[in-house]
Amino acid sequence: MKFFKISEYLERAKELLQCDDEVQLTYCALELRRAIELIIWSQFKDAFYQKLSEAGMYYSDYPYKLQNHSITKMYELLKKHIDDYAGGASRRRITTHLSATGNGPYIKDGDECYIPPELPTSDYRYLSFILHYEKEIDPQKYQPDKKLLLEIYKRLLFVKGHYTYRFLTINKDEDKVIQNIKDSFGLTDESFKTFS
Repeated sequence: MKFFKISEYLERAKELLQCDDEVQLTYCALELRRAIELIIWSQFKDAFYQKLSEAGMYYSDYPYKLQNHSITKMYELLKKHIDDYAGGASRRRITTHLSATGNGPYIKDGDECYIPPELPTSDYRYLSFILHYEKEIDPQKYQPDKKLLLEIYKRLLFVKGHYTYRFLTINKDEDKVIQNIKDSFGLTDESFKTFS
């Protein structure tokens, strides 16, 4: 994945995982959560960029209209419009894309892998509970667990190491993509194309 922020988040998380102190592990949870958000946002953009552009949404509008919304919505749309998205992710399937010119040898262009389903669901919830445990009835229940944080870190490393932007394409219900995006994000035809 060609995103410097992902590397930065994961490098900081790795350093923080060397500590046993609750405060440092809480900061680690923050870095991991930010990495999950960026990975989902990146795959969502890569998959839906062309359809959004064809329908009239400018790239500069994405953060305002889409990114500030729930990552769960983005993840659900990826599952809805990419065949076997959740199943392939559960099996940790990696697809390598190759190309050749003329009679030349095949050259690796990049890899495609899907986001393991734990990251946007149970992992994301767990990290959020750690970061907001002061609002919970039972703060002790949401203390950072170094072993769980390490498992989340490894899942993120898998996606970072096996996903090259560009190689994620929608292939299910393509005619419903734009309407599903509008419905998911609560956008009208007008707000989809304007600053409203």
